Amino acid sequence: MKKEIGYIGLGKMGLAQVRRLVDNGWHVVAWNRSEEPRKTATKGGAEVRGTLKEVTAQLQKPRLIWLMVSHKAVDGVLKELLPYLLKGDTVIDGGNSFYRDSMRRAKTLARRGIHFLDVGVSGGPKGARNGACLMIGGDKRVFKKYEWLFKDLSCDAGYADVLENIRITGSGGKKQGSYAYVGASGAGHFVKMAHNGIEYGMMQSLAEGFALLKRSKFKLNLKQVAELYNKESVIESRLVGWLAKAFSEHGENLKSISGEVAQSGEGLWTVQTAKGLGIPVRVIEDSLRFRVKSKGRPTYTGQVVSALREQFGGHDVKKR
Repeated sequence: MKKEIGYIGLGKMGLAQVRRLVDNGWHVVAWNRSEEPRKTATKGGAEVRGTLKEVTAQLQKPRLIWLMVSHKAVDGVLKELLPYLLKGDTVIDGGNSFYRDSMRRAKTLARRGIHFLDVGVSGGPKGARNGACLMIGGDKRVFKKYEWLFKDLSCDAGYADVLENIRITGSGGKKQGSYAYVGASGAGHFVKMAHNGIEYGMMQSLAEGFALLKRSKFKLNLKQVAELYNKESVIESRLVGWLAKAFSEHGENLKSISGEVAQSGEGLWTVQTAKGLGIPVRVIEDSLRFRVKSKGRPTYTGQVVSALREQFGGHDVKKR
């Protein structure tokens, strides 16, 4: 089967993934509502079309189409796209959709003989460009059919042999890459939802710890401490590395960074889902509550969380 895909949605994540796909030999036929990202995608080697109908017409049957749009826009895009889809086509939602919506969409498309995979993508725009972590839900046979796509989008592509030498092995000696089939329809976005809830708590903990360090009488060099923590300590992580980078770029006072922290929905979904299952998630719930309360009441803790969001997600967190 030819390496060919329709790609809908050319935001920061979408453009980064399109460039990665092109680099890995994919023929990408892309579409976006606004014009500027279309121009960028064209320069990056994608074939850009003016309508969804034109996108599907350019693809060999059965068609493979990746959606990378806001969770609020998925149903609208599917409604526009559906008249041009045929039995055997596959649609992948790589955005941050609510897992129950993904379950519903899978059932709706299945009635027409159209396959649907829900894929949680972690790593931000840099991960999308250089290799992301992919959590995949849906029919396992469809996953297997397109596993080479997920390998090309993950950090296994290109330098897999090097990674294999350093990767921790799982049960039976089978090595785990940065993509995995995790279960039936909805499972991919469920796993990503939990991931983002955990992310909320980890970021909040780091921010509170560094707010404590800053307030101490010792006049600590916070960039030095962050770099130290990221050298073989128990909390060594990409988040700590990103915090050290934020201190380098903005100074340890983070004067240019807003202390009001946005939240995009996944933390709330995690808390609501956990309550429905009778699972206490106090750390995640507290971190969500902090973000809501930070509006109009910025703090240094909020500045640290915002700085982290800028580093890994490219979010606009500058003071206005």
